[in-house]
Parts: sequence; structure tokens; C-alpha cells
Amino acid sequence: MMIRNHLKMSFRNLSKRKLYSAINFVSLSIAVMIGLLVFVFVQDELTYDGFHANGDNLFLLYKTDFKTDDPKMELGWFDATPDKGVENSISHNLPFLELVRESVPEIEKLIRVEGNYISIKKDERQLSEYVNYVDSDFFEYFSFTFLYGQPSTALKEIKSAVITDEMAMRLFGRVDVVGETFLSGSEQSDVYQISGVVEKPINSSLEFNIVLNLANSNYYKEHPDDWYYNAISAFIFLNNPENAELVSEKISKIYTERFADEISSRREMLKLSASNPVVQYGLKNIQGLYLDPSISYGKSSSPLYSIILIGIGLLILLIACINYLSINVASSGGRQMEVSVRKVMGASGGHLRTQFYLEALIVSAFSVLGGFTLMQLFLPKFNLLAGKAIELSLFENIQILGFSLLFALVLAFLAGIYPAQILSRFRVVNGLKGNTTYKIKPILIRSMVVFQFVLCLFFISMGLTMNRQFNYINNKDLGFDKEQIVYVRGLWGKTQLMKQELASNTEIESVTGVNGIFTPSTSRGGIVINSVQYWVHSARVDFDFFKTFNIPLLEGEYFSEEMGVEALENRTIMNKTLYDLYKSDTAMYNFVQKDIQGVVNDFHFESLQKSIGPFRFNVANSNSLSDLFVKISAGKTEAGIAAIKAAAEKIVPEKEIEVSFLNDYLNSRYKDSQKWKEIINVASVLGVVIACIGLFGLTGINMANRTKEIGIRKVLGAGFSDVLMLLNRQTIWLILLSTAISLPISYYFMEQWLSGFAYSTSITADIFLLSTCICLLVVAITVSFHSVKSTLSNPIDSLRYE
Repeated sequence: MMIRNHLKMSFRNLSKRKLYSAINFVSLSIAVMIGLLVFVFVQDELTYDGFHANGDNLFLLYKTDFKTDDPKMELGWFDATPDKGVENSISHNLPFLELVRESVPEIEKLIRVEGNYISIKKDERQLSEYVNYVDSDFFEYFSFTFLYGQPSTALKEIKSAVITDEMAMRLFGRVDVVGETFLSGSEQSDVYQISGVVEKPINSSLEFNIVLNLANSNYYKEHPDDWYYNAISAFIFLNNPENAELVSEKISKIYTERFADEISSRREMLKLSASNPVVQYGLKNIQGLYLDPSISYGKSSSPLYSIILIGIGLLILLIACINYLSINVASSGGRQMEVSVRKVMGASGGHLRTQFYLEALIVSAFSVLGGFTLMQLFLPKFNLLAGKAIELSLFENIQILGFSLLFALVLAFLAGIYPAQILSRFRVVNGLKGNTTYKIKPILIRSMVVFQFVLCLFFISMGLTMNRQFNYINNKDLGFDKEQIVYVRGLWGKTQLMKQELASNTEIESVTGVNGIFTPSTSRGGIVINSVQYWVHSARVDFDFFKTFNIPLLEGEYFSEEMGVEALENRTIMNKTLYDLYKSDTAMYNFVQKDIQGVVNDFHFESLQKSIGPFRFNVANSNSLSDLFVKISAGKTEAGIAAIKAAAEKIVPEKEIEVSFLNDYLNSRYKDSQKWKEIINVASVLGVVIACIGLFGLTGINMANRTKEIGIRKVLGAGFSDVLMLLNRQTIWLILLSTAISLPISYYFMEQWLSGFAYSTSITADIFLLSTCICLLVVAITVSFHSVKSTLSNPIDSLRYE
């Protein structure tokens, strides 16, 4: 009966203060939603590769090449990619792995994995699919979920294949396909029988649609004894995970002994000290592989992203909690009359404390439930924004809701502590005399407002900087013509026929065949100049490449079709960066000078996050190239694409070709940064909204406490503008103070983010000025409602009892 009475009174009191109850509910619900979305994101990141039963014992073998004597081995707080000085690789050769297997007794099993593309026939058409070639007992150590078939026998036969349920649906339209076959290539010997179907791995660094026995790999067949052809990865299974460091040392020693001359030569070329190992091997546990960007294997991420999101979530939640606590404390001061009357009627201190705590718990609990509901509604959009595919099970939802309600309990205790402990002991006489107003100490109000708007200004400044940087990227001259260019992939041996088919088409300006540039398959090789190692990117192109991309020539001449491919076989066109490197080393320049056909201007073949590196071009016959770049005439985009598809249907009817805009690929290189720009923009908006909601509530309470002051000032002759300026002046000064505090903080984080780009915009004062103006405008609108209302009020209403 007593609990029911308390509940009735709680809902009655909350309904009397509808505005402040709504403010608390809305701001807390939004903040809880953000907190829960951040929680599921971080949980998803941390659970990658955690489903393997033998995960603690599985390690990826990687090699570290040292380029300097003082490399940066550990990533910094703001490093999403590894620093210079070392380079990690996961590719090894078959004989070395065999030597390791035989020489290190702590290794129970060495599992080899090679990734490559194969061509699969489907309905008289060919599909290009990525496959993993693995050892036959691969699935005995990796715990992928089999829907059909058995892990222990799935790859025992050489021509067995394991595919994902997604691939099964694409090929056959159903999942139960064990026993079915598919053809790779044109040879009947390349017929594979499906022996298992696994659930498509989601939280896995290893991504695949098809898994085949390693014995089918061309690399395995053609390079079994090649010590210098590194093209295969290896996972090591250790009985005792604590032996990982010992095994790494033993493998490093094996390599050092086997390649002593090569190590000595590299140490001399790079001028490395005797203490520098030059090459060192390491083991990375599979459960930590996804969050280590220094080791690029399969799908990967960076802990930096989780740290950023946790920071954003905590800051917004903190803003909302401060709003809730301060509004709850401030508004409770006006309940002193109520407390006094209830005490006269016989209510004890315990009853009053229960009442106040219960009211706070109701608001907190409903806000948490509101935030949980919003999280469910916005999870699909959040997945799209964060590049995830998070789906929560019933158990996970119950677990999250349980933790959320626990948070509501803690928040209710903090929010109810003042009214429960202070007002319940308030003297009855004071309340009955009419002392019903309460003022929070001015320093406390100002501190809360300043703290909130420092955070809001930080979010706005970061969002403006990110938008400016991406506008800079989109508008920067890359050194080549990228407009109206599309690329067509997978045309091995048919690029010349495609060029001839498109040559007479009026929608097409130019066509060129390419291998190794503006696509993910760029190739590179190392050179050492003046004791420093450089990676030189290279591409094979036909004669129309420089014409299609309009890359200016600085010296020499372009490749000429009249000279022919054979005459130009050893000739190279290089960019200015590579040419300058050669010129800086007289001996090297004299050695390569005879092979230089021409020098072209530098252009950005990689993202603007990297400096322009050295690049060389060699001419090739179009029939030996796989990719085709087509420049479509301005205003004829749709007709041009239709012409390309029609030509492909005629030349390669058996293939499903991919036609993509070059601009789309160039922009995709910034997808991580674009993602964080969008997240920061959303955080900026939500942070400002929540802060303004809180300011609206605090201002309303503050105005109510200054009603008599306003009445007196108006009686003494203060006009509308005078009172309005008086009430808003303090808020304006607080925003300006917030700007002064946030400026160095924002500048530091902006500078750190922009340092990830080799080419970036500058941080100028207008960013901070615009941030402040946005904040002032929003705050002015928020505060003016109460200000105008108080200014227009009749002073008689506030002074009639004085």
C-alpha cells in the first residue's frame, strides 16, 4: 500500500513538472542510446576471432624487416597505421616453412594459407572469386561453423571444396549442396566437389567464400623449392601458448643462419648497426590480429577507432548526466513548501527520502528504456555508418538491458541524493514561511555550462575541420585527369579487342590498358639509394595511357606505338620523384640513365594520406594487360557506359565484368576517415542538442529564481532590452570562456588528425570563430525563450506578496 502511494505521488509530481521531466527523459534517452551503440561497437571489435576453440594456441607468423636503427615499434595513440622504420610482412616461402616445421619441436602444427582468385563457371558465365588454399586439416584447428559436412574430412580429397552458405546460394540457389560440383577454368581436371558448407564468417579476420586444398594451388605446384618466392602465410599451433616468444626467437635464428649473406649485405646497404637484427620473426595470436594494423592480414581495424567512439560516447553521456543531476537538484529547491506540508501531515524523513529516490529512479529507468528502444531502432543505420553488421541475440539484448538498468539505479541514487538527504531534513517553519526558492551557487551553474560547451565546441570544431579536409581532398589537383574515367577489370587477353570495339564509338574519347595502378593490385619493388631503402611502385601500360590520363611530360618522350613494344621492352618512364632520387646517387643514375625513356610530372597515385612516392612505367602489349580505363565524353556518361557493356557482352560474353568510376575508387581510399567525419558530425549535433536541452532547463530554473529581481528592476524603470541583455549577458560570456578553453584542446586534436594526411588543409582562426558563432546562435535561441517570457511578465505577479 505504501509503495503504491509513493508511486502515485511520484507520477503526480513528475506530471506537475512536465517540462523538466521531458527534458531529462529526452536528453538521457539520446545519451543512453549513444552509449549502448558505442558498447555494441566496441564489443564487436573485441570479439573478432574469439569463436575459435583453439584461439589461445593459434598464432600468425610474421616477419619484421628493419630499415633504420631507431624504428618506432609501437603504435601511438593517434596512429591508425604503422610508422616508418620497420615493415611487417606475412608472406613466406614453402621451403622455409618446411624447415621451421622440422626444426622447432614446440610447434605442434604449421597450417599454410594462400589467397588468390580463381575463375568459376556458372550458367555459361565466369565469376572471379577469392579463394583460400589451405592444408587439408585446416578446419580441425579453426572453428568455423559447418552447416553441412564434417571439419575433419572436408578437405581430405584434393578436389574437395568447402564453400560458405552465401556462396552456395549464389551458385545453386540453396544451401544443402554437399556432393555438387563446380568448374574452375576450362579444364575438366579443375572440377571440384563440394564436401562442406560453412556459415559465412562475420567476426573473423579470415574472409573467404571458397576454401580448397593447398595441393591445387599453382604456387604450391610450381615453387615448392623456391626460397625467394614469398607468397604464402602460415598459422602456428602451439601446445603451450607461453612458448610464443621462444618459438619466435628460434625461427629468427633459423632465418639468420640460412640467409646470413643476404642479411649482411642488407645491413651494409642500409648502414645498420651490428646490433640491429635486420630481420626478425614474431608470432601474433589470432585473437589480437584484427586490432593490430601493423600486421595486415585479411580484415583489420585499429584500437584508435574504439578509443574515439568510447570517448565520444562517454562525453555525451556525461553531458546528459550533468544536465539531469543539475536540473534535478535545482528544481527540487522549489519543493520546500511541499516538504514542510508533508512533514506537518506526519511524513517521516525516511518516507520523504524514499519518495525522492523513487522519483529519480522512475525518470532514470524510463530514460534507459527509451535509450534501449532507440538503440534497437537506429542499430541498422549505425551499422551502415560504422561499416558493421551487428545483430544482437535475445540473450545479448537482455544482458545489455540489465546493465543499463543497473546504470539507471546508480544515476537515480546520485540524482536523488540532494532532495532525499537535504530537503528531507529541512526545517518546517522555513518552508511554511514561504522560503520556497532555491538558488544553485553561481559558480556551480557556470562550471557546468562551461564544461558542456567546451565539449560541444570541440565536436563542432573537429567536424568543421574534417569537412574542410575532405573538401580539400575532393578539389585538389591530383596531377592527372580523373573526370569521366571508368575502369573495367578482368579482361586478360581481351583488352586490345575491347579497344578496337570502342574506337569508333563517339561517346568514348580514349581507351588504355593498364596493370598495377589506380586499382587495389598496385605492384612495387625495393631499391636502395644513398643507404636508404625506397619502395618503387610500377605499372605496365599501353601506348595510350598518358594521353588518357593527361599526365604532363617533363623530359624525354612518351612511349611511341611506331617504335613497337619489343624496342621499348627495357625502356622506362618514371615520375619526377624517382628521377630525382636517381639523380641524387651518381653511380645509380649512371647505371639506369640509358633505360630512361622519359620523366613525367608527379601525380597522386595513392591517397593524400601518403606522400607521392617513386613510380615507374613500362610499356606492354594490350593483350597482356587485364584492366581497361575508358574516358567517356562529357555529357555522355550513360551512353558511354552502355557502349562499354555492349562491347564487353560481345567480346567476353562468358564473363560478368565490373565497370566502375575511377572517382569512386579514389574516394574509397578515404572511407575510414569519411566514416569518422560522419560520426563526429553526428556527435556534434547530438552533443549540442543535449547541452542546449540542459541549458534550457537550467535557464528556466534560474529565471524562476530571479523573478523578484526582474520585477524590482522593471518597477525601477528597466526596459525590455535592458532586462533581456542582463539575462543573456552572462550566458554569452560563458560561451566565450568555453571557446577560450576549448581552443587549445581542439587545436591539438585537429593537428593530430590532420597529421595522418601527407597533404592537408591548414587550421585557421575562422574554424574557431564559426564554431563559436554556431554555439552562440543555438544558445541564444535556447535561452531567449525564458528571457523573453521573464522580461514580458507583469512585475505585480512576482511582488504582490512582498
